[in-house]
Amino acid sequence: MKLQNFQNTGFEFSLLFANGENVIVNLKALIGEHVLESDLSSAVIDAEWGCLEFCNGSIDIDPLTLYHYALKHGDFNKQPLPKSLQPTASRYAPSVG
Repeated sequence: MKLQNFQNTGFEFSLLFANGENVIVNLKALIGEHVLESDLSSAVIDAEWGCLEFCNGSIDIDPLTLYHYALKHGDFNKQPLPKSLQPTASRYAPSVG
């Protein structure tokens, strides 16, 4: 289950997964021993694997682990996502050519 997009404020992340589920979860218990609060701004999604990476890829969270953790510890959000989190067709659609 790849991660498609995220937003965070500190350790609280809003995560959008490939199946369209949006989960708001505090990741401090999962990553707090490995990622300093000052390094949270380094978070990116690895385009190939769909995992959440920190510190230029030296720390990453497997997307399936992240998904299961978020569903168990997070707040499932069934409301429409803000436009800033919605994937765009051109960004996520396969290229034809």
